[in-house]
Amino acid sequence: MNLTAELSQLIDQLEPIARPGGQGRALMVMGSRPGAGASTVARELARLAALRSQRGVWLYDLDFAANAQSRAARVQGPAFDAALGRDPFWALQTGTGRARIVARQSVVANLFVTELQTEPGALQGVALRAAPDYWTAVRQSIDLAIIDAPSQSTAPLNLAADLDGVILVADARDPNGAGLLARRAAIEARGGVVAGLILNRTEPIQSAA
Repeated sequence: MNLTAELSQLIDQLEPIARPGGQGRALMVMGSRPGAGASTVARELARLAALRSQRGVWLYDLDFAANAQSRAARVQGPAFDAALGRDPFWALQTGTGRARIVARQSVVANLFVTELQTEPGALQGVALRAAPDYWTAVRQSIDLAIIDAPSQSTAPLNLAADLDGVILVADARDPNGAGLLARRAAIEARGGVVAGLILNRTEPIQSAA
């Protein structure tokens, strides 16, 4: 499978990439199980979309402990508050220190990636919740938001109803059909829509650049 070619075809079907003044979209990418390659798909989809974007593409990394997407995308430059002045879909449970979720620009033009910044011992937990007003602001500001959701957590399902769709990713060598059906049922039970399925045959891509 040529992941770049396959995802380029997917982007061809997405609006409003490179459509000035249009409403952006928000899509979640979620694996059927850990190791399915969902993070690789999310990163490559965001990178390819950014190459066509005028208003920008945001890649949200919900694996807050690892911040792997920001490292792979080689973010650089200043950080700015990813809340966009709204009540966001995350709630940081902090102790005495400071913690925040920021966005920074990748070496890829028009691609911004979120990361958790926290002082040692400050973060006690992160809760995810519905935030329709936040996603309205996101759609008004950028062309595409890609949310990389860790498959081992059910918390991202709280966002499903606010998004335009969820793309499921399965390892083509072990697609785990029962797991896919269960994940689809869970998404639909939360008011979400499964927008598509990607059978991933690739090895992980190390960098978005």
